[in-house]
Amino acid sequence: MFRYAAAAALTAAAGLLLAACSAGSRPPLVDMMTQEGEKVCFPAPNSAGDTPAWNSPVGFALNSYYNASSTPAEVESVTLIDPHNLILHKAIVYEARREQHQLIREDGWPAISTNSDPAAWAQRQAVPGAVIGPDASDAGPTGHNAYEVVLDVSARTPAGGYAIGQQVTYRQGSAQYTVRSYEGYAISPAGPEGPTRCTALFNAIDAAWPSS
Repeated sequence: MFRYAAAAALTAAAGLLLAACSAGSRPPLVDMMTQEGEKVCFPAPNSAGDTPAWNSPVGFALNSYYNASSTPAEVESVTLIDPHNLILHKAIVYEARREQHQLIREDGWPAISTNSDPAAWAQRQAVPGAVIGPDASDAGPTGHNAYEVVLDVSARTPAGGYAIGQQVTYRQGSAQYTVRSYEGYAISPAGPEGPTRCTALFNAIDAAWPSS
């Protein structure tokens, strides 16, 4: 498998993590993302065989959440933020109990479950309708039930494409919340393998990210 990644700091004013609530209360979902301004780029096609064609599906599992409240939350939609030449086919939610058996962060879709707990993967939930259970206890930095939002994405053309983040809209009772998280998603254009294959996409993501 091949993957290219880069990271850059975003200012707080850029809104690395934004939340809005129709009821004005504290959002129940906590984004567990640890790398600010991360960018990942997956080559399609590549010689490893997990993405044999330019339009092969790629799995991205860049964001995990835990529910810091006492009642479940239901995911209504997941979208890419400012997508360019990418197609989001579907999103699923996978529970990494106590943050164990977390998924590969990006890989060809058939291989995205390689590190998963088979029983938990079999119980993965489709969006809309995925339920994120409560985990209100102070479990410490490595003890929450991490619900990973996994995106199934492909390029629209052989030129590849990118998006600047992910938006999750969910409901708890009568309140609706939206959380935006800014990481760079990219599928490289067809061509020779190597880090420079993704340079133009990374530059486009940097230019499109919110700034202060």
